[in-house]
Amino acid sequence: MGLCISTSKLIKFLEFKGYKFIRSRGTSHNIYGNGYISVPIPIHGKKDIGEDLIRQILRETFISKNELLEWLGRK
Repeated sequence: MGLCISTSKLIKFLEFKGYKFIRSRGTSHNIYGNGYISVPIPIHGKKDIGEDLIRQILRETFISKNELLEWLGRK
């Protein structure tokens, strides 16, 4: 089974890694950044974010999947 997590958990992880809320882009995206990199995070109610999108966000933020799994306690 693939890695799917809620938007709120992904945001908490990014905040743990030093990312801060920058601005809202409409009602469907919030932008988070760390001073060097900014990344849009989709907000779609209570739906989980799929593995492909998580992988893309991690790639843009230079964070490994293993770091996320360790933080989630899944490793």
